[in-house]
Amino acid sequence: MLGLKEAMDALIPDWANYLLKLHLFPAQIVFTIIVIVAFGLIAAGRLNKTIVALGGAVITLVAGYYFGVVYCWVPIFKWFVSGGLVNTALLFSFEDVYKEFISWSTLLIIISIVIITTVASRSGLFEYIILKVVKFSGGDIRKLFLYLCIISFVLTMILGNNPTLIIISTLIFLIDRILDLNPVPHILGILFVINAASNSTVIGSFVNLLVSGHYNLDPTRYLSYPNFLLLGLPFGVISAVIALFFLLHYHKEAFQVPKDKEEFFEIRSRLLSLDEHKLMSDPRLFHRISILLIVTILVFVVAGFFGVPFYVVALIFAVLFLVISGENPEKTLREVNWSLIFFFIGIFIMVGGLNSTGVLENLGSNLGKLTATNVPLTAALVTTLSSTLSGVLYNISVTSALLYVTPSLSASALVNENLVIWSLIYGANIAASLTPIGGLPSLIAVTSLEKEGHPIPWSRFIKIGAPITLVSVVAGIFLLIGFSHILGWGVDISSLLAILYSK
Repeated sequence: MLGLKEAMDALIPDWANYLLKLHLFPAQIVFTIIVIVAFGLIAAGRLNKTIVALGGAVITLVAGYYFGVVYCWVPIFKWFVSGGLVNTALLFSFEDVYKEFISWSTLLIIISIVIITTVASRSGLFEYIILKVVKFSGGDIRKLFLYLCIISFVLTMILGNNPTLIIISTLIFLIDRILDLNPVPHILGILFVINAASNSTVIGSFVNLLVSGHYNLDPTRYLSYPNFLLLGLPFGVISAVIALFFLLHYHKEAFQVPKDKEEFFEIRSRLLSLDEHKLMSDPRLFHRISILLIVTILVFVVAGFFGVPFYVVALIFAVLFLVISGENPEKTLREVNWSLIFFFIGIFIMVGGLNSTGVLENLGSNLGKLTATNVPLTAALVTTLSSTLSGVLYNISVTSALLYVTPSLSASALVNENLVIWSLIYGANIAASLTPIGGLPSLIAVTSLEKEGHPIPWSRFIKIGAPITLVSVVAGIFLLIGFSHILGWGVDISSLLAILYSK
């Protein structure tokens, strides 16, 4: 879409483009204010996120209609000065909203993955695995925590960060109640590991789904399922190790046997005596879901090699899970978080409206000029920018906006766009550990702790989360620099030569 716009603008004389940009300035101000206010309200959490997003979308559409009426002369003017070759509106048409702004393939993937995880979670499979892990640890607190971290990492790769956090945290609260332990260090530890693991697969987080969907899971961008593993998993593992190091440093006492050993050992024996087989309400369904889940993951990987669209594969397996579950599909579909789907639609429309004014493109161009032909500096700039903004303003919202910044930023910086895309992915995902509003898993964890009677203030969260995020960002930058050398993500020679020849 960006390339077509640039090509059409090139047909219009410079003086005419300058005049059009002057008239565009009021629209840029209005749409920028809409996005800033909406993102601020979403981050503040005072109002429902979906209502804010949809409200911002409605205001965007109204403003777009207003400017379309005020600047109704623009299409005629463009047609006249281009010799009859260009005939487009100043900003966008209502047709553009559902054809260009909203990523329907991304929404379809999200809905399909939610259906798969909902059905799989209902089978008791994951609770069964976790109880097996509890027994395998022998009740040793430190071993148990580390094993749960490993399970959390793997489940995040399979289910995504939000379902994994809900499943694991529910069982941690249960275990800690039985053992009379403080759940805060354990929940935070699992949260930070899950946020790190979010980088590992396409379905690891909504950030990954947004970026991958925006680029249609382009394998040349390393956004297909198998390619994502290649670039995302190393950073996920490194970030998880960093998170565990800081957490074990801050909460040493939380992973030691209590002073009253006799009582603790008695309680622990009760925990280890729990029968995991009771979690299988329907053994046949349990085994069917287990097999289907393994097949699903394998097909996700294989389909990526053959270029099969990810949304097609996800939808097919969502239907299979609905059929195998044996329950009324309406019951499962009611459990889909439709509020989140409409939240995404609202964000898509707001960001699409802002992008139509050229603000995000100009932002990318100006940022790119700061790091022209400097690959390490570009990686550092984008990773730091995306992590900082995402930590303060919610990573899903920020990612949606920065996706429109990356093309012009990479073009202006004269570096391979893949480097910028993956810098965005690394920064936005790890930012969920920066503040309680950095990402949806953090919001869920903090809310769950508060409901359980263990509220955690921002200062305590940031005291642990900020160092984890900072060190992870630095590690991610060095990893990206390494990938840039291995994969040839250096200076874009063709763009550089084009500029030199033009001079």
